[in-house]
Amino acid sequence: KRTGIPRQIVSDNGTDLNGGVKLFQQQHEGVAHVHDLAHQAANVLKQRRKHDQRWSEFVAKLATAGAQVRQTREAHLCPPTMRPKARFMNLAPMVRFANRLLRLLDSRGASARAEACYGWLREYRDCLTNWTSEQIVVEVALTHIRTRGLDCATATKLDAAWSELSLTAGASEVAARLRTAVRVEGLQAEPGEKLVASTEVLESVFGKLKRLEGSYSGDDFTGLSLAVGAFLGESSEEQVREALESVPKKEAESWAKKLFGPTVQMVRRLFVTTPESVPNPG
Repeated sequence: KRTGIPRQIVSDNGTDLNGGVKLFQQQHEGVAHVHDLAHQAANVLKQRRKHDQRWSEFVAKLATAGAQVRQTREAHLCPPTMRPKARFMNLAPMVRFANRLLRLLDSRGASARAEACYGWLREYRDCLTNWTSEQIVVEVALTHIRTRGLDCATATKLDAAWSELSLTAGASEVAARLRTAVRVEGLQAEPGEKLVASTEVLESVFGKLKRLEGSYSGDDFTGLSLAVGAFLGESSEEQVREALESVPKKEAESWAKKLFGPTVQMVRRLFVTTPESVPNPG
């Protein structure tokens, strides 16, 4: 009621969200749905890597070498761990690590064990050059989107930024895919309007909320979502005191329970801790 209908929705384009987004757009005309560019870039890299035999070999050899140095004096040369989820959104640390390791080998400053475990990396020099170039293309695009938003001219601006780089053939293909994605998404922007094309701020908010949950592990996470407005806004000590006095914690908890009802987690906790009876979620 205070802010009006949202201008846009930004998502990772997941199938679990798209149905709800379409329903919302049907009910509210003029709402744009922008696919987060970081996820689009990760999909582009995923499609390129899954058919790249050299990449699969590289990842496997890196993991083997890391296990060989883990309990040694060269333990600091263990490679970064690939995340089980959203791994193609986090390739930069691994590529950066490999490049630094290659420079160490080239400088002849590596120990005998490091040489024995990572000497094979020289065979991937050309591949690393290409993977690094592809990663730079992605990072240039994401930096622009994060700081300048998305509009009809974004694709042209990215072309200008990419033109200053020395791109490999693979990186040029990545740039072409991202250019098409940005152009399609940018068409949703009105003249003079900037749209958001990243969910990272929202993901950061949830990360902060989960850290806050650690201090209130006995309470329900759903009700704790009320705290988002408190830690995102700028409030004076006087405003905080007034808020705490006008809305006591018990009143907020009562409101949350009435609005949300029993959550799945709450019912499950009751179920596993009360063997004599099965709680009724209704």
